[in-house]
Amino acid sequence: MNDTLIQDSIKVAGQAITKTTENGAQTNWWMWLAIAEFGIIAFLILKEQLKPKDTAKQRFKNESLKQDIDFGNIINSSFNSIQLYDELKVKCHPDRFPTDKEKNIIAENIFQEISKNKNNVKRLLELKEEATQKLNINF
Repeated sequence: MNDTLIQDSIKVAGQAITKTTENGAQTNWWMWLAIAEFGIIAFLILKEQLKPKDTAKQRFKNESLKQDIDFGNIINSSFNSIQLYDELKVKCHPDRFPTDKEKNIIAENIFQEISKNKNNVKRLLELKEEATQKLNINF
């Protein structure tokens, strides 16, 4: 459809230019300017449409390929994260520190991190160490 529309436009423009030159009139420079502008606009539109699209899926794939993968943590997380998560969520729950506001706030932050990293043993071990130091919890 676009090709026929462009061809029809060029044909009509060509006929208009031919009629003005057959009559002995001077060349219609405004018509040539309009045709040149049309050509530039068509070129820019086609250039934009032919540009490769950077989809969210492609961006995710590119970012994933740039990251280092810790296969040891993946395997360890597959088998050990649930037990460690269960232990930490009980010991670090903010409700265990109702009278001490400072520890309650620290416990709340640690508990949120524990919930976010439920399947990441490496991060859960770091949070366990943090809880031991900041909340004086013995595991």
